Amino acid sequence: MERVPGALLDGALAEKVNAAERGIAVLRLLVVLGGWITYPLLDKAGTRPWLVYLLLSGATLYALGLYLLGRESGYRKPSSVAATSVLDVLFTLLWLYATGGIHSPFLISVLLAVVTAGIRFTPRQTVLFGLALMVGYLALLALTGQAQGRWGLVVLHIVFILLSCVLGQLVSRLLIEQLVAKLELQKRLEMEEQLARSEAALAEAQAIAHTGSWSWELSTGQHTWSSELYRILGRAPGEPASADTFLECVHPEARPSLQLALAHAQADGQPFQGEYRLLHPSGEVRWIHLKGQVVADASGQPARMSGTAQDITERKAMEKRLVIADRMAALGTLAGGIAHEINNPLTFITTNLMWLEECLLPGDPKQLPPIHELRGAVSDAREGASRVRNIVRELKSFSRVDEARHQPVDVHRGLEFSLNIAAQEIRPRARLVRDFGEVPHVLGDETRLGQVFLNLLMNAAQAIPEGRPEANTITVRTRVAAPGQVVVEISDTGVGIPPELLERIFDPFFTTKPMGVGTGLGLSICHGIVSALGGQISVQSELGKGTTFSVTLPATDAPLLQGDETPVPSSPVRARLLLIDDEPMVAASLSRMLRAEYDVSTSSGAEALRRMLEGEPFDVILCDLGMPDISGMDLYARLHAERPALAARMIFLTGGAVTQRAQEFISQARYWVEKPVELPTLRALLQEVMRESAASRR
Repeated sequence: MERVPGALLDGALAEKVNAAERGIAVLRLLVVLGGWITYPLLDKAGTRPWLVYLLLSGATLYALGLYLLGRESGYRKPSSVAATSVLDVLFTLLWLYATGGIHSPFLISVLLAVVTAGIRFTPRQTVLFGLALMVGYLALLALTGQAQGRWGLVVLHIVFILLSCVLGQLVSRLLIEQLVAKLELQKRLEMEEQLARSEAALAEAQAIAHTGSWSWELSTGQHTWSSELYRILGRAPGEPASADTFLECVHPEARPSLQLALAHAQADGQPFQGEYRLLHPSGEVRWIHLKGQVVADASGQPARMSGTAQDITERKAMEKRLVIADRMAALGTLAGGIAHEINNPLTFITTNLMWLEECLLPGDPKQLPPIHELRGAVSDAREGASRVRNIVRELKSFSRVDEARHQPVDVHRGLEFSLNIAAQEIRPRARLVRDFGEVPHVLGDETRLGQVFLNLLMNAAQAIPEGRPEANTITVRTRVAAPGQVVVEISDTGVGIPPELLERIFDPFFTTKPMGVGTGLGLSICHGIVSALGGQISVQSELGKGTTFSVTLPATDAPLLQGDETPVPSSPVRARLLLIDDEPMVAASLSRMLRAEYDVSTSSGAEALRRMLEGEPFDVILCDLGMPDISGMDLYARLHAERPALAARMIFLTGGAVTQRAQEFISQARYWVEKPVELPTLRALLQEVMRESAASRR
């Protein structure tokens, strides 16, 4: 009993007394009833019957009163328990005296009294109760003189009382142990219930926060995942959890970086975090923000890793929309500069074409300008068209909404595009200084880097008031900071940023610009883009002197990705070509270019489909992707179902895949060319289709 916790033992004793009093109240009634029945049968000596019946009457009232009182008042206080115990001893001794003393046949009542005490009290208290009863019994024998000459019988009775004490102690101990076990079970059940409620609350909180938890015992390899983590990973709860299973859930392109982060964390014992893509069994791509820490054992060696994984797919989608919105807002702000960049070449395109048109009016051929002037006008017009095409192509690339790509990028080319777009904003405020060093290519995304540079150039321009461009400069500098790093710096001589605001400059929705100028998202988005590309962005500023933003990017020795090289044209194979386009001028111009080499037939989308389905033969098909009556995608689907060999010889023309479906289609199409069409590229592609068609027929 000494090993039982004190609080639990006190509770067991309280429960014991409470339960004992209810049982003893009934036991008293049964004992008194037994006395009424057995006394006439067992009392052979006929000693003091008047006292016996008086005691039985008093005991009946006493037992019945305590029983009724116990039903009304319930649990008794310790003082009342002690009082009733004393009364029980007195009734027992008087009963023995009245029924013959040492010759009483009711010595068993001593055993009942001690066992009753065992039910009520602790083992020690029970023994003390039995010894007190024995002393009282010996005193009774001494007072009545019955002990004289009967010492053997007295010793026998003493042994009986002592055995009764032992039995009472055992009863007390057994009851306490049972009650302690009962209370321990109740406490354990309560703790398990509380734990279940806590786990349910935690699971609910994790589901609301889209955050799962994980634990990894490094010595045994045992993994423990929360139910929310199973959901985030796209796995069924209960599937075996392991490091390999977790890595299988990670997108193949993200696995090396995660494995490297885990290895570094185990090696140096430092916390780690990062954003990683998941690939569900269904093919769905999700994003998680993974955080973890290493727990060391007593020797300082890594023993366990634990952490959380938060589903940030919705946040990444929102960030992507914000990036696109910020990019489009920048283009909208610089619409004047873009128009200027396009209108300049359009001016000499139209003037040269108008001059050529005038030269070709009916008249004396001798009055025509020299041939070199005519060729010069045509060359200038083509150069202007090429410049417009490049601007449109760069704008399309700048507004691209697909995922960021890590590939070699020429930062100077990205800077030049951003400088051309921002030129109209810079020109009335400052002189532009280019200080480009010899730097390697960087690993990044040209579109997103262009967005970063354009944002920084716009901020630099807006930090300088208009009106005195000769007194201010905006300097764009590139340099190698350290092996494997390229730094792009954009400095201005504007008003500068107060020191107390520099720490918040990259916070979302924080801006130093006046109300209505900017959203406060530009620099925050720039920070996110550069960080996602594995770089860093920092700022230095001094009030009244200007600001410098530095973008540090990882360098790469890999060459730039080149488009497919245009094959050297060979003698074309004369063949039947079907040209499908809803724009008559496009169809006419392409037909003029190709009719010397091919038998060209032009048609609209629906008519062309009818002709082909009716069996009209064509060697190659040149089809616009977006047409009002039937799209090139739908036309291809119909043709692929009924004339697959002809569908395999389709070349698609696109002025820009603007829908998700069109983008996916073009990404899977084998032959396609972008408008405005370059004639050498188109001719080479037509010949390639013809050669492959001929090879497949052999």
